[in-house]
Amino acid sequence: MNKLWLALLAVVLLGYWGFSRPHASVKGDPIDWSGEPVQEPTERSPFEIETRKGRITLDPRASFDASAVVASDEHYRFDDGAFLVPVDLVMTWGKLPEEPYKSKVSYGQITRYYFWRTSAPDLDLHYIQTHSANMHMIPADDNVRRALLSVGSGDPVRVQGLLVNAKRDDGFSWNSSLTREDDGPGACELVWVEEIQIGREVYR
Repeated sequence: MNKLWLALLAVVLLGYWGFSRPHASVKGDPIDWSGEPVQEPTERSPFEIETRKGRITLDPRASFDASAVVASDEHYRFDDGAFLVPVDLVMTWGKLPEEPYKSKVSYGQITRYYFWRTSAPDLDLHYIQTHSANMHMIPADDNVRRALLSVGSGDPVRVQGLLVNAKRDDGFSWNSSLTREDDGPGACELVWVEEIQIGREVYR
């Protein structure tokens, strides 16, 4: 009897593991993070999504395609925005994922903000600021959500979707930054993620 229960438990755990993991659609080309994120005007109309805290209207502000290396990731379950954005990723691109920046700059996250530190006097601080960003990720579906939650520091990723503003009838609102030149409150991108590539695996 004990062997039967152990076998059943193994089946349940394997099923949960398989269900909770994202499923890749195709293999992608190697990710090139040397360029700038591509942001272009969009004619996409506002659309509604259903969340556990009611219907949210997303207003597309631009199409967005960013290739980067993740420097830090933070998952959220209990804060006011977790129902919409379960994960924030600190994205770095251009020269930041390479030396000398790679080993001389550290990154962290706290309460939906990110920070970076360096003690190296030879680095371009403005370059660090404009080639790193904390991005709030809204998954377009469950598979993309699982993929986003599987991302870790050091992963090369390519995120494709929209920069959006979000609002709810009760007054809740959350707006996206539209430039990589800003900092401080309101400087984070709010990204509707329709596709994410992690390494060579593409999830949509």
